[in-house]
Amino acid sequence: MSDTDSPTYHDFSWLGLPTPQIPGIFKPNQDAKAPVLCAYVLLALARSKAAAASAPSFAELFCADGFYAMFAARFGAARACGFDNDRDGHFASALRIRERLGLDNVEFVQCAVEQIGDARFDIVANVGGLYHVDDPHAVLQQSWEMAGRFLIVQNVVSMANDEADYFERPAPGLDWGNRFSRTSFDRLVRSLGGTVVLHDFNTLDANPRMEDRGSLYYLIEKTA
Repeated sequence: MSDTDSPTYHDFSWLGLPTPQIPGIFKPNQDAKAPVLCAYVLLALARSKAAAASAPSFAELFCADGFYAMFAARFGAARACGFDNDRDGHFASALRIRERLGLDNVEFVQCAVEQIGDARFDIVANVGGLYHVDDPHAVLQQSWEMAGRFLIVQNVVSMANDEADYFERPAPGLDWGNRFSRTSFDRLVRSLGGTVVLHDFNTLDANPRMEDRGSLYYLIEKTA
């Protein structure tokens, strides 16, 4: 297998570049999440462009191989940046695919999301990482402050517990991460302020445990 055929976290067929995907849960989870998140990205881009003279900037937190950063760049972001600690080594795929797609307006920054600093973007997508961190409340607030106009959020939530105040850290059965219930995470997101433009829920059926199967999505617009 050549380097260009190395399996990737995401399949980039959405961008016209089919890539072999890491086996297991990756394909079914992308099939569940990508239609929702890509729709949110497109709507945020469209509304941002309609409200300003210049094309918006976009950041993807916990970006892995940068699929959503590259999607945003392909469909109208002036620049896009993916942030990740690259613990699992997905930046190699990100850089290779960026080159093959000719997306010169995409960059990748290797750092923990908590260490990003005072960077600001018109649209921020915090997708796929909140359930990994020690302090999801702080990281979500940081994401909100980074976003100039829209925040997109996706998080895994437990389907084994729907108590209104449920929060467990570390995540049940693990020695890392955290879990909210669908109800408790919804309450946290809505406490940020702004307007929830879109809100969806589906299930990640490839994840065997009920604690890992719920998936919540939000598109939130900042209001004056």
